[in-house]
Amino acid sequence: MKLQTLVSMKIFITTFTMKKQFIAFSTLLMLAAAMKLQSAEPENSLISKSLSVQSADEKFKLSFGGRIQADGAVFVGEDYQPLGNGVGFRRVRLGATATFGDHLSGKMEVDFTDGSFSLKDCFVKYDLPHSLSVKAGNFKESFAMSAMTSSGDLMFMEKANVVSAFAPEYHMGVQGEWRSGSFMTAAGVYFRRINGSKEKDYSETNNKAGQDEGISYTARAVWMPLSQDKTRGFHLGGALSYRTPKTTVGSLMPNTVRYSTTSLSYINKIKFLDTAPITNVDNDLLAGLELAAFHRQFRMQGEYILNHTHRSGDLSTEKFNGFYIQAGYLLFGGQQKYSTSRGAFTQPTPGKSWGDLELAARFDRIDLNGTQVKGGSANGLTLGLNYYATRNLKLQLNYSYVDNDKYADAFNSAAVGYNSSGEKVYDGEKVDENSGKGGNAYGILGLRMQLNF
Repeated sequence: MKLQTLVSMKIFITTFTMKKQFIAFSTLLMLAAAMKLQSAEPENSLISKSLSVQSADEKFKLSFGGRIQADGAVFVGEDYQPLGNGVGFRRVRLGATATFGDHLSGKMEVDFTDGSFSLKDCFVKYDLPHSLSVKAGNFKESFAMSAMTSSGDLMFMEKANVVSAFAPEYHMGVQGEWRSGSFMTAAGVYFRRINGSKEKDYSETNNKAGQDEGISYTARAVWMPLSQDKTRGFHLGGALSYRTPKTTVGSLMPNTVRYSTTSLSYINKIKFLDTAPITNVDNDLLAGLELAAFHRQFRMQGEYILNHTHRSGDLSTEKFNGFYIQAGYLLFGGQQKYSTSRGAFTQPTPGKSWGDLELAARFDRIDLNGTQVKGGSANGLTLGLNYYATRNLKLQLNYSYVDNDKYADAFNSAAVGYNSSGEKVYDGEKVDENSGKGGNAYGILGLRMQLNF
């Protein structure tokens, strides 16, 4: 990589002035690479491919990358609660990965969506003998196939509601992994979520009040017969997670959990499906089952997730669950791709020089109505068309139909029906269904443009 190119990259990254720490880190990395290019001896010189630099002996490699996802959505047919059409950035990611020899590596990735800063991957990984590895830092807990799929490789614009609501995703922790032949397992212990400024404020306030951060134990196992065959494969997996309440739910709210989702659209800011804060929680138990398969142009996957929220005293256990099933087919001879290291699908290989088109369909259901907690339930049907133009450019067109029940009232803030006097009500318990079925059913037409670099 030429010195001028590295300097241009430095200028580009320093325009992001939202977080001085990240700017300084990125600038130092690029300056160091530029100095190495200029002064290194030939036998130790760096070579470049795309946005990466690598030592001649291949013992050190530093790569830069990112992802931009720009979304737009139009909502039609709302029953009681209007939804605003809009556009926005779903993800704006910048990151770097580094490898040091055969065993040590690390990754850092941050997100600047909506003008805020959040930390995603930030970990160190060490590969041990006998196909073992350990990593520590901030990363996704190994739970749910869809959650382990990179956001750039998702079949639809948004994950199914059950995954969005329950999958733990990013937390600080330590995790061990083992992969051999057709089997992969991962298990770890995890602590608090490091995300945006709101979660940070909650955690600091609760820490000052003497509250423990909470702890989770999560394990996942996957069987992948035919793992050596690149044209077909089968996936069977399961995961368990035992969790005590975290301190990022709210300020001075000990032993509290909350589950919610934006109902298949990031543009929609109303979380119809919302349990509200559930207090006096002793622990949560999450369990998930995964099934997937692919053959050349075709792929399918489905998951079922069960959540039991155990409460202290005489309070009953709240039981929630949900599932989804989805499938996709490449129209012009492409090949579906599966990552044995993630236990999840990645972006397919197009069948033509100009790319490929994929037809996709999904049905999902979530039920957040427990014994005392009524967070709502919903069915969702999504049809999708994906255009894989190049390795870097992807376009997605989705149409979703969402059918929420009367308890999906966004914690008493969304209109869900009428009472006996014909007045709109914002509490599902007060809906008089003689005046009409409660809940909101509506359609979502969404478009995404994605650039990977």
